[in-house]
Amino acid sequence: MPTSPDINQLFEKGIELHSEGNLPQALQHYEQVLRLDPRHFDALHNTGIAAFQSGNFEAAASFIRSALAIDGEQVGAHNNLGNALRELQLMEEALRSYERAIALNGGDALTHFNRAVTLQSLLRVEEALDGYDQALELDPGDDQAWNNRAQLLWQTGQSELAQINVEQALAINSHNVDAHNNLGNILRDLGQPEGAEDSFRQALTLAPDDAQAHYNLGRLLLSAGREAEALACLERALSLHPQFPPALRQHALALRQLDRFDDAAHSDATALALETQLVASYRRRADELEKLGHHESAAALYGAALELAPDDAALQQSRRDALEAARKHDKIMTGLRQALDLKTSRLAQRGAAAAAEPTEQERRYEAARIAFEKLTKLAPTNPRAFTNLGNILDRLGLRDMAMENYERALAIEPNMPLTNWNRGLLLLARGDYERGWPAYEWRWKTPELPLYKKRRHFLKRQWSGREALQGKTILLHAEQGLGDSLQFCRYASLVKRRGARVILEVPRTLVQLMATLEGVDQIVAAGDPLPAFDFHIPLMSLPLAFNTRLDTVPPAGHLRSDSGKRAHWSDVLGPKTRPRIGLVWSGRAAHSNDHNRTLPLASLAAAISGRYEFVCLQKEIRPEDQPLLATLPVRQVGALLNDFSDTAALCDLMDLVISVDTSVAHLAGALGKRLWVLLPTPFEWRWLEHGADSPWYPSATLYRQQQIGAWEPVIAAVAADLAEELGE
Repeated sequence: MPTSPDINQLFEKGIELHSEGNLPQALQHYEQVLRLDPRHFDALHNTGIAAFQSGNFEAAASFIRSALAIDGEQVGAHNNLGNALRELQLMEEALRSYERAIALNGGDALTHFNRAVTLQSLLRVEEALDGYDQALELDPGDDQAWNNRAQLLWQTGQSELAQINVEQALAINSHNVDAHNNLGNILRDLGQPEGAEDSFRQALTLAPDDAQAHYNLGRLLLSAGREAEALACLERALSLHPQFPPALRQHALALRQLDRFDDAAHSDATALALETQLVASYRRRADELEKLGHHESAAALYGAALELAPDDAALQQSRRDALEAARKHDKIMTGLRQALDLKTSRLAQRGAAAAAEPTEQERRYEAARIAFEKLTKLAPTNPRAFTNLGNILDRLGLRDMAMENYERALAIEPNMPLTNWNRGLLLLARGDYERGWPAYEWRWKTPELPLYKKRRHFLKRQWSGREALQGKTILLHAEQGLGDSLQFCRYASLVKRRGARVILEVPRTLVQLMATLEGVDQIVAAGDPLPAFDFHIPLMSLPLAFNTRLDTVPPAGHLRSDSGKRAHWSDVLGPKTRPRIGLVWSGRAAHSNDHNRTLPLASLAAAISGRYEFVCLQKEIRPEDQPLLATLPVRQVGALLNDFSDTAALCDLMDLVISVDTSVAHLAGALGKRLWVLLPTPFEWRWLEHGADSPWYPSATLYRQQQIGAWEPVIAAVAADLAEELGE
């Protein structure tokens, strides 16, 4: 009978070989130990671990189960069993193993991490995020937990949150290749292709043979029209991973754009064959799991198959059956459907809501607030977490709390562009122009802003307001929207008084209108050749140059309509028999804030009646508005509007202009017309945070939403004031 020392020596030699990576020899020693002592827990457990490392997951699960039959209180063994079961796609059993380990020792970060990975595989989004939160509370330095959390957030459409998480992962471990790949994907979806390209190239610097990084970079380059570069990346990805259907599809697209149609057809055919094989494999394994009663695991695999074959009706039914059989909570089922589509549902952002009930948009902002607050606790040194929390709080109207978070972010990273920009907008909204205008210049240093890429680079320097202009020529150039040009062109006369020759460059649709502007010597349409000049300045940097304060805002009324056009439009409208009211309820659909500022025509209809002559001042009518508009007493003349000089003449014939926050509102204000502006919550900084009047447009009255997305109280106030002001 062997003695304990003999067994111990064999086992210790096995551990030594195991640690050296010599798995076959280690397994032989463990086997000898088990022949001598079949109930040797550590030998059974370690055999399972070695089998797992060898890729034999069934054997791993079997040996670890045998070990746990001897001692079921070992946390590590339950954790390792969960890992083996997860590799076998037995996700529900894996979860039970992790939960048993957590019940034995809730303080093990690795077990929480593994449980979260399993939940993520099952697409149980909220539970997985909670699992990563628990892991990170125990081990904030786990870069892979941050990275996985980022990937999950990105896959469910929460790109801003995802960016903070993946940047936290890289702050901990800058060599995490997966994190660089994830950051690239996130930045691409956030509209930052340059940053995305940098991230993918950084991943390739660290891992030149990473097929995923080559694919990601190729896909990005292809979307940028760089077909030849993209093709090289995709071919490299396929040389490393030939059975990579998405890369084959992108490869075919690149070839097609390079007019290599036969090669493209071959790549598509190869991709289709591989997709067919993968779908069959997913289906086969899912069917097996379904028969074994692992319904949720089966549903996830059916979903993976549907990503490759979304129109397969049989797969769709199988997934529905598996979900039904799982009998999970509604929240889990909803999470599955959302994650399988790789996007979050876009809930309605407008519509009727009782004042006491939060709107859908408020609910989404509140959910984001909770998520970012949690993130600031998990990553208290990450400035982007505080910046994003501040942004959400600002949208919720909690501006003091927003400022506190911006200040906390800047205490960590004083020169963070996005934080300085957001803080500047809040200062301007508060009327703190002394600090707000300098901060507004951060727009040129903030890559996250679309405006950042549009900065003009001239050989001549930008005027700061300090340089003498006597005898010099200066170019004032538009930089943002039409409304911005209409609002800030008023500074031209102040520049002229400094003794300069003033050139004004604006969008072509504003050229004829701007001919009425005092202080301009030459107007140039954007895109046309520019004359020589000594200095330049963007229009929205002029308030800083002139040190503008609330009590020194240049007066409105700086634009005028053409008398000939007024006469023309008077003929078009005919004799006035009732008060004329110009209406604008929607702006340009492509505007980044359109979902907030546009008013549903159905809501505005409550204020429209035949007691007034309503005239639509907007050129474009959205297709969804046209049927209702046809039933309302509103005159439509948009097809006759050629440019803003026409709109200005039409505005001047109105007794009142009622508009949402669009360029027409700025035009009416610049003309000095009586103007009612319907403002959403959140509002733009230029309207200030309180009050019904505006220092920029003294003829304007502001009607503010008191609740995000709730227009009905605003329209009710407008209707009441119409009756009173116009003598109904």
